[in-house]
Amino acid sequence: MEVYSAWERKWKIKLFDHRTSLQRPEKQSLSASMCRDSHWKCLLLSVLMIVCLCAVTWCQVTSVTKLSFDSSLKERSMIYHGSPCSDGYVYIPLAFLAMLYVVYLVECWHCHARRELQHKADISSVHDQIQRMRQATPCIWWKAISYHFVRRTRQVTRYRHGEAYTTTQVYHERVNTHVAEAEFEYTHCGLKDISKDLLDLDRHPATKLKFTKCFSFANLESENSYLTQRARFFTEIEGLDDYMEAREGMQLKNVDFKELVIAYVNLERLPWYVSHYAFWAAALLMLSWPLRVFIEYRTAHVHYHIEKLLGMKYTPHAVPEELIYRFRMPQVSILDSTELEWHICTNRQLIPSYSEAVLMDHTDSSLDEYV
Repeated sequence: MEVYSAWERKWKIKLFDHRTSLQRPEKQSLSASMCRDSHWKCLLLSVLMIVCLCAVTWCQVTSVTKLSFDSSLKERSMIYHGSPCSDGYVYIPLAFLAMLYVVYLVECWHCHARRELQHKADISSVHDQIQRMRQATPCIWWKAISYHFVRRTRQVTRYRHGEAYTTTQVYHERVNTHVAEAEFEYTHCGLKDISKDLLDLDRHPATKLKFTKCFSFANLESENSYLTQRARFFTEIEGLDDYMEAREGMQLKNVDFKELVIAYVNLERLPWYVSHYAFWAAALLMLSWPLRVFIEYRTAHVHYHIEKLLGMKYTPHAVPEELIYRFRMPQVSILDSTELEWHICTNRQLIPSYSEAVLMDHTDSSLDEYV
C-alpha cells in the first residue's frame, strides 16, 4: 500500500499574544514597488518597441553621403545625400514594431493589473466582510481518493516522410474507485477567532488586501484529538485500493471568501490612475508599464490571516467514532495536502485559493462514477 501524502507531522502549540493583535497596511517605496511586481513582460515589450521607434526615427532624420556609378554617364561617379535605410530597409523595423505592438496589447489585456481594477470595494464593506469571516464557523475537512492504474492500448496514426502508418501505443490510465470525505468534530475543544484587528485603512487612497485562512491549536489535547480523528479516517480508507490520494483543508461556512480585495476610501471619487480609461490610454501610448508601477507605488498592502484557535475550552471526553462521518461535502476542486506540509509544521495551515485548487486538480471529472 502506498499513501499519496505523508501524514506524520510535528505540531507546535499556538500561543496568542494580545500585544500583537493589531495590523496596519504597509506603504512601500518606489523601488520596493518595482521589485514587488516588475511586470517584466510589459517592460521588455516596451523597450523593444522603443528600440524599433528609434530605428525608424534614425532612418528618417539621418542623411548619409552615397557614391554611385552610372554607365550612361560613361562610368562617371555621382555623389548624393540620402537616407541610410533606402531601398525598403525602413520597413523592417516598422514590421517588428507592428508585431510587437499587437503582442503588447494582448499582454495588457491578460495582465493581472487590469483584472485587479475590478476588485473594488469601499472601506466599510471590507470591515463588514472581515467581521463576517471572523464570526464564521470553520469546517476542517479531509478527503481521501482511492485509485489504481490500468494498462491500456490504443491505435495512434503517425507520419514519417509524408506517409501515414498506424502503431499501437501502451499507456496507463488512473481509475478512481472510492471517494470518502469527513470533517473534524471539535465541539469538545472550543473555538476562538484570533485574527488581528485591521486598522488605518482610511489613511491610504487604496489598499490591496490579500486574505488567507488558517487554524491552530491552543493545547496538546485538542491537537491529539484532531490527529486521532484524522488518523482513524485515513486508516480505514487506505486499504481499499492500491493507492490513496489524501487532501485536507478548511472553509468558512456561509461566507463568500474572496482572496483579493482592493479597498478605496471613496468609491464615488476614485483616483484617476485606477480607471479603465486611464489604463487603456496609457496602453495605447505605450506607457502601460510606468502606470502599473505608479499604481503599485500608490497602493498600500496588507496580508490578512483569518485564524481560528481550537482548544480554548477543551472538555476531555471520548469522541464517538461515527461523528467524523456526519457530514458529506460536495465534490469540489481542492488542493493536495502535500503542498501544506511546511505550513502545518509551523502550526499555520494555509488553505489554497480557488484558482490554485482548480490548477492542481485533475481527477474530479471522473469522480461522479464512483461516488
